[in-house]
Order: sequence, then structure tokens, then C-alpha cells
Amino acid sequence: MTSRLLFLLLCGTFSLQFHTLWGQKGFADAIRKGEIQTLSEDGSWCWFQDDRAVLLGDKVIFSGVTASGANTVTAWDLRKNQATASVLSEHTLPADDHNVSALMVRTDGKLLSVYAGHSIDSLIRYRISASKGDIRSWSEEKTIKTNGRVCYSNVYRLEDTGETFNFYRGNQNNPHFLVSTDEGETWDFGGRLFEDFGRAYLRYASDGKSKIHFITTEEHPRHYNNSIYHGYYEGGNLYRSDGTLVGPISRTANSPYKPTDFTMVYDGNAATREDVAWTSDIKLNAQGNPYIAFSVTKDPITRGETRNTALGGFDHRYHVASWDGTTWTEQEIAYAGSRLYPGENEYTGLITLHPRNQGLVYISTDVDPVTGKSLDATGQSRYEIFRGQLSEKTKTWTWSPLTYQSSEDNIRPIVLADNEKEVVLWLNGRYTTYKDYRLSVKGKVFFYGKKATADERTAAANKKITFLISEDPNNYEATWTIPNFANGLAEEKGYRTAVQLGEGPREGYAFPKKDEIASADLLVVFIRRVALPHAQLQLIQQHLQKGKPLIGIRTANHAFSVPEEQVTDGHQTWWDFVPEILGHENRGYGPADAPTIVSLVKKNKKHPILRGIPTSSWTSQGNIYLINPLSADTSTKQLLRGSAATFDEPVAFVRQVGKSKIFYTSLGYPTDFTSPPFQLLLENAVEWALK
Repeated sequence: MTSRLLFLLLCGTFSLQFHTLWGQKGFADAIRKGEIQTLSEDGSWCWFQDDRAVLLGDKVIFSGVTASGANTVTAWDLRKNQATASVLSEHTLPADDHNVSALMVRTDGKLLSVYAGHSIDSLIRYRISASKGDIRSWSEEKTIKTNGRVCYSNVYRLEDTGETFNFYRGNQNNPHFLVSTDEGETWDFGGRLFEDFGRAYLRYASDGKSKIHFITTEEHPRHYNNSIYHGYYEGGNLYRSDGTLVGPISRTANSPYKPTDFTMVYDGNAATREDVAWTSDIKLNAQGNPYIAFSVTKDPITRGETRNTALGGFDHRYHVASWDGTTWTEQEIAYAGSRLYPGENEYTGLITLHPRNQGLVYISTDVDPVTGKSLDATGQSRYEIFRGQLSEKTKTWTWSPLTYQSSEDNIRPIVLADNEKEVVLWLNGRYTTYKDYRLSVKGKVFFYGKKATADERTAAANKKITFLISEDPNNYEATWTIPNFANGLAEEKGYRTAVQLGEGPREGYAFPKKDEIASADLLVVFIRRVALPHAQLQLIQQHLQKGKPLIGIRTANHAFSVPEEQVTDGHQTWWDFVPEILGHENRGYGPADAPTIVSLVKKNKKHPILRGIPTSSWTSQGNIYLINPLSADTSTKQLLRGSAATFDEPVAFVRQVGKSKIFYTSLGYPTDFTSPPFQLLLENAVEWALK
């Protein structure tokens, strides 16, 4: 990625420090802890309608379609942690997630909901809430008859003209629009955006003032080797990305334009069947420039094929692109995994963009986002939700999982944000086809921390943190979580960070750059059972002899423990690292299927590492480590304890070895790194260690 793209991705954004501020009074305890909530036991959505969810202060409102076909709107009160639903239509539309409604908040605060069947008739349906921000009562359903079978709705009001637009797929499967001058009370046919041979798939976004942007394909990816195009509407005209006039928007049922009249963002090469694109999301940054996300199928089946669907659809990729006012720049950022089901071979779990930060995305994938390897050694992977963050230093994306080793799939994330918080919604359950599904709606909230001051960033820039990790099936995906955590420390705090992933078998392991160990002010160890070269292990020991701090995470309590008879020549172990440095014993684990309930040791609640950590208990999905007894050294202080099944153990403590500050936590399960209490615990530990 070029440095100019990096600037584009980061400009206009603000600090999104990834942990809860426990000073956020009034929000429900579970919300403040970022615990995953079930908001609806029966809901689904497609991705070609917007907005499907809106954030109104302390309330999240989202639309859905039940397994039986009922259109619903749900309100999630973040202060009470209560979700209530209202049914807009029932028994009038078949079960089909394409029927989900688009929501718009009117200037009077009332909600407009617009929906249509999946090309089953020519009616667009809509209702308006009776009160401001209240979903409990709605006007009677009204309909508008169009000139052909309809699907989808995307509703936006433009402040400059007072017009409300509903862009939908209509006659001949091309994009049309309705216009309302009374915020959805009444509608008139507006015109046709473009027309072409294919069934184009569009995503829309508006600045709310004068422009409505869109991205589009030529066709359904089953039937065409799609590229991605961008254009926008303003003041009655259509434009290419650079402001070049395409022409006046058609106010009739026909249009002289087609997708290729607009700006090509991604060239899928219509002559080949290798990189077939499909639109996923579009947002506008603080400067009003669009940034987009889309998927690319690398192994599509033959165009138009409907029978031999098993021949492809197993390799999808997620891409992002941004416009700087002059140029589009795009890149592939993650493996998207396999199709959701045969027949719709281009369906992915989806990618969604953060509405306020171009350097943040959420994705659903059933493979490792970085390598494309299966998330399950048996190949029976589920789709999981990942949060992706762009690294300013490495110009790459790093990932942490919101879900991990799930029993059911997690798909189609949506992210909302304001100055205070970030809300993520997604679907969990069985998705067989767009007409046959059984899904619940999940939600999770993160509150933003205080942005580091210039002086704090300057001080942090003088500190070097080196993370030592290993790739191991039993090392809790440290290769995802630690790069992401290190990236967050660098982006939000200003620390200099380096992540060292070693190479070789565990009996003869080695880190690529030993200078990163020697130059570290703080070492963070998340390694499982390796023997290191004499010189590299000596550097770690010298680090401690100099009185420098060390943090150990989870498997650090058997970091250098390899049977001596297996060690490769020139390498060595350090079994005494655990009792002498970390200050405890490694006595195994609690049951693998029992999560750990974490609670604060109240007598030490004023310790700086516990600053802001909740006094009530919270849950880690990882099993408990058995580490008692701790060292009897008077410097040892327990900070957190954990309970699971019949076990009760320390899970976080500090001690001092010589002049070196030591912090160890047996937490560090993959989803702990998207748990606000754990995230804050590690951030506080870093600050304490380096102070």
C-alpha cells in the first residue's frame, strides 16, 4: 500500500481507543463490559438495503426479517440492555431476507421504514413511527405501485432540497427511484438511474446534504465477470468520481446510461472468469469522499451455471478502495473464505466498513484472514467475526476475533458509531438459503477511550515494546491477536512496537531479528514451548538483569519448556523462567469447555493496573490455568482471580524480580483481545511496566 493511500485511510478520523471507559455512567453493566448480547432470537437481513440499523444516542434500532417472513424493527436500549421488537408486516410477504426494510430518521425524529418483496410484485411498502425514536406504534402500511417487479430499498433525505429518495431495483432489474417532498408521507415516481443488459447490484451512501453516492456491478456475479464502478447524484445530475458530468438523471422509466458510464474502481476483466467482483459496502469520510468494500471470487464456476455449483466458490477475497478527490486506490485485505451455500457461490459472510474510520473494518470469514487456512484443523470451520485495523507502520491489516470456535455461523456484520462508542451487530445461526434460515441477532458495544495527548504520545514514542510470539495450534492464535494489539498501542498511544514471530520447529526455534529483543524497553512474551538459540535466550535474560520489565500472557507459563532430550544443538530451554521470573507453578488446566469467571481482588483494587477495571465479575471464554501456589515473595500481588467448574485460581498478578517489574496473566484466549476489560488490563499493565 502506498503512503498516500495510508494517509487517505486515516485522514479525517479520530482516536478509536479500543476499550470501555468505565466512567460511562448509566449504561448497563454488560454493555459497558462489551459482552455479546442476543438482541433477537429470530432475525435476518440482506445487504442491499440501507440503512438497516441506526444509532440514536443510547438506542440502537435495526430492521430484520424472521424465519417465517415477518418484517420487524427492533430497538436495543443500551442503558437498560433491553431489546424490544415491533412487527411491521406479517403473512403478506414470504420468508426471504431480501424483504428487509430500510430505515431513515426524519427531521421530526420519527422513523420511516420502507420495504418490498423479493421481486414478487410491483409494490413498495412503508410505515412511519407514531413518535420520535419510538418503534412501539406505527402508521398503517401504505403502498406505492411501480412499473415492474421491485426489490430492495435505500432511503436518503437531502437537506439542500428537502427531497427524500428511495433507490430500489425495479423494472427489468435496473435501479429506479422514488421521490418524496414530505419525508416519506407520500411518494412519486422519480426516474431510472441507468439501464443495461444485466441485473446490477448497487450500494448507496449519502452525505445528507446534496449528494447520493453509489457503487455498482454490471450484473449478478453468477452471470458476468463483474467490475466495480462509482458515481454520484447531485442537483439533478449524475457524475463520475472526479466530478465529470455524465448527464442529467432520467426522470422517466428509461435511462440513456449504463454502469460503465461511471468511474471504474476495480477491473474484474470482463474477458476472463478469474476475478469476479460484488459490491459490499460504501461510506463517506469527513471530507465527503467515498471509501468502499467489495468481495472478489477467485474461483467462480462457468457463467450462468446453476447445476455444477460444487466446482467453485471456495476462494473469496475482501477488498477496500478509497477516493482522495483525484484517484481511486484499492487493495485486497483479507481472505473471505468459502461461499455460504451452493448455488449462490459468490455469497460471503460479508465485510462492513466503519462509518467514521477508514482504517477499521469488520468481516465474516471461515478461514484465517491473513493466510486463508481453515479455522478448524478438521476443515469444519464456522464463519467468525473479525475486527480489522490498518497498521500505519506496516501498511497491513491486523485482526482480532469477536467470535471464535463457534458452534454456529456468524455472518453479515453491521457497524454503527458516534463520538462515544462503536456498536457491532451480526447474525448467528443456520443460513441454508436466503429463504431458509434460522438466525439470531447478536450485538456488542465498545466505548472509546480518551485520546492520548501530544505530550503522552511523545513520551510513549521513546518506549520500545517487543512482542515475542510463536505460531502453534495450541497458542491461542497469538499470530492474530498480538499484531492487532501491538498495532493499537502504536496507533492510539504512540508506542514503538515490534512483533517477532519466530521460525522453525519448537525444538529449534529462532526469532528473525534479535536486535528487536536487545533494544526493547519492555518484552511481552506469548510463546508456547520453544527452545531458543543460546544468544537469543541470553538477550531475554540480560533484559531482566538490566532491570527492564516483562509481561507474560497465558502460554508464557510454559514458554521455554521443552524436554531437554528433544532440544536442537545450539538451542536451550529455560524451565526456571516460570517459577523464578513469573513466580508460579504450571499445574495444567481446568476443563476445556468451562469459561472463566474473572473477578477483581478487592484488597488490591487501587493498583494502577486495575484502574477502570470493573468491580463486578466478567467472563473469559478460555479455560482456566492452574497456577497456584504463587511465589511467597512479598512483592507478589494478586490482581484478578478466576473461577471455572470447581477451580478458583489467580489469573493476573504482579511481582518484582531484582529491579524488573513482572506482570503475568493466564488470560489471553483469542476473544479476550476484543473484551474491553482484558484490553484495558493489558494497556494498564504496559503503562505500569514502563512507568
